[in-house]
Amino acid sequence: MANTTIKKEKSRMKKAKKKVLIVYTGGTIGMLNTVENEPSSPLEPATWEAIKKHSPGFKSLPFDVEIEQMKPLIDSSDMSPKNWIDIAKLINKNYKSFDGFVVLHGTDTMSYTATALSFIFENLDKPVIITGSQLPLSKARSDASQNLVTSLMIAASEGVPVIPEVCVYFNNVLLRGNRSRKVSSSGLDGFDTPNYSPLATVGEHIEADPRLIREVPKDGFFINAHLETNVMMFDIFPGISREIINHIFNIPDLQGVILRTYGTGNAPTDDALLNEIHTAITEKNIAVVNITQCNQGIVEMGLYSASVKLSRMGVISGVDMTPEAALVKMMYLIGQGYKTEDLKEQMQKDLRGEQRYNVFNLNYNAGETTEGVSRLDMKRVPGGFKREKIARANIRFDGLQLVEGKEINLAVYMNYPSVDKTADINIPQCIGYLERVTALTDCVINCTEGVKQVINPSQPVQIAVVSQNGNISWEGVVLSIFTDVE
Repeated sequence: MANTTIKKEKSRMKKAKKKVLIVYTGGTIGMLNTVENEPSSPLEPATWEAIKKHSPGFKSLPFDVEIEQMKPLIDSSDMSPKNWIDIAKLINKNYKSFDGFVVLHGTDTMSYTATALSFIFENLDKPVIITGSQLPLSKARSDASQNLVTSLMIAASEGVPVIPEVCVYFNNVLLRGNRSRKVSSSGLDGFDTPNYSPLATVGEHIEADPRLIREVPKDGFFINAHLETNVMMFDIFPGISREIINHIFNIPDLQGVILRTYGTGNAPTDDALLNEIHTAITEKNIAVVNITQCNQGIVEMGLYSASVKLSRMGVISGVDMTPEAALVKMMYLIGQGYKTEDLKEQMQKDLRGEQRYNVFNLNYNAGETTEGVSRLDMKRVPGGFKREKIARANIRFDGLQLVEGKEINLAVYMNYPSVDKTADINIPQCIGYLERVTALTDCVINCTEGVKQVINPSQPVQIAVVSQNGNISWEGVVLSIFTDVE
């Protein structure tokens, strides 16, 4: 009798076997020849039993695997926001019953789906791994089996810590989904994150980078099943005409545009073209986000004069987001009801690891110094700002010119109410200083160290401009603060 009791206790203590759900949406990874052993026969989506037969690694998996197949299966070129929501709802329905999820997907739009799911899922605390292949399972050199088996291992957190986000796994690298891009139409290393390191690399072991793993959320999981699809994206190119821009911004019900510009966010300075963008923002309430056409790098509007006017008219910085991330993030935020300034603030904040920096902009209107001093309007620090995370800050004067005097010195103070034109430039509250300003210019002052010392997120920001040896005027002032996300 005693032995029976011990066996029962051991049974209770036995750890439950993990379970992973595969969501099979279609794509090359699930394709097999219609006639077995006839490689020239047409390809068609395979059953799960057939897929397992071509993946011997399944026999040694130390966890259970189940599958849900989308009906009908989808060529990834036909993937749509409705499909993203269907996938999200399927995972939500099964969320409590599984330890992780693998989505089998075609490669063409895989990054879009990974990005979309990352925004749709709120408080995700389990791995969702999206994978595919460049070659069908039936091909002798196929990458399908290895991609699938390793994705299942990561989803089950076997040999790797729990990675609570949507990822793309492809050819021995695990990538943050909303930073991923398809970089080759045929190479086995078909995906990369140009502005971010892999979350894990795979060889004999799965080596995760603990510095990049996001914290497991404490709040309950749910989905945001609303996306605004009346958005679009287009590239600026040499010779683009005002008429093209006009037609784009007059598309009925258009809510937002992703503008892919040159370099650090530069665009042609043609007034007619810029007026179309300005009208779209101010009169039609169309959100415009600026991202770079470059694979790597960050948008810094105002760094060059070719982007100053975009910033001044209210174009939103896309920081270093991929085109996929910028577009889908806009769909998500507008779908959640964000508009105007709230939308601008949220687009420039990192929400799911999709960008390197949070950007906080404090914008001031035209003004001038009188008797050497101008006190700008008080501004509240936007929510979520963390002073200890400041990476850099700059204050930019647009259309700066001399009102009187031939050569002036320009000082900027923060949170110094008693400032006057004799104020000491060596105190911490002086966050920026320029000597011998002599001409009309758009000028940028690096004020990183000063802002780090003086700004207080719980108090309004008070900016004062002091000009010595004369007075100045400006068309606008922007204080931009970049804070690290990690």
